Amino acid sequence: MWTIADLDLPAVSAFAKVAEERSFRAAAKALGVSKSTVSQRVVRLEERLGVRLFDRTTRNVRLTDAGESYYEAVSPALAALRAADELIGDMKEKPTGRLRLTAPMDLGHCVMGDVVGRFSERHPDVEVRVDLTDRVVNLVEEGFDLAVRSGPLEDSFLTARRLSSPQSKRLFASPDYLAEIGTPARPEDLSGHKILAMTGHREGATWRFEAADGPLSIAVRPYLAINSFPALLELAVAGRGVARLPELRAVGAVASGRLVEVLADFAPPPSALYAVTASARRQSASVRAMIEVLAERLMR
Repeated sequence: MWTIADLDLPAVSAFAKVAEERSFRAAAKALGVSKSTVSQRVVRLEERLGVRLFDRTTRNVRLTDAGESYYEAVSPALAALRAADELIGDMKEKPTGRLRLTAPMDLGHCVMGDVVGRFSERHPDVEVRVDLTDRVVNLVEEGFDLAVRSGPLEDSFLTARRLSSPQSKRLFASPDYLAEIGTPARPEDLSGHKILAMTGHREGATWRFEAADGPLSIAVRPYLAINSFPALLELAVAGRGVARLPELRAVGAVASGRLVEVLADFAPPPSALYAVTASARRQSASVRAMIEVLAERLMR
């Protein structure tokens, strides 16, 4: 029984080119191979089919009746294959199709609306789907083309491009709150404070610090939890507790005296945002275009 594995595409292509050029020499030139290679491929095809496809003389080449019928049958299929190759080539050069992107909730609330708006204006043929989550998704298994993540990569099979300058998340509280409850001197002192935390953050209820003798992890129990850094900032300014916020988000409130940084000597090292993909070699034009827009928006 014949299967697709039996198809000798180089032989079929050589036959079709000879049929079109009416010359083995011209077909060889068009295909970029030797005349003997074209002849061998056509002979191989004739042997497999069990028929003669060309009548050959020293001066010309003419299709037999079987050759005419075979050419009429295979030429549309070869044209379809060429069209498929051209389509993929266009997709590699022009952003089209669907793009699935995942990003942290706080980033999504801050900038992803602007990013997607810019991207869609430039590339209207791309259907963008954004999933905001602080969970570390599996790009391949869950069907995502691109993820925005912070910190070092744990998976060596992923590739990343830095999108932003390194930033720190630090602890802040209002002067009134600290005057009433007291200022923590060490991370362990947070057990006696009201903690304002991000809901569903991938670090869970554990905050990491840098002590003189190395990294330190402290389990905290949130007093209030919400999935918005702007809301956490407002709660901290209102004196509701101690919040862990991106440094740049709190700079205005600190400058105006509405917030004070606490445990500054224990702040973790800054980390940057990265665009993460499963393989740099397989990046589509849509993925490359989205990474450019992200970098344009975040690298400030």
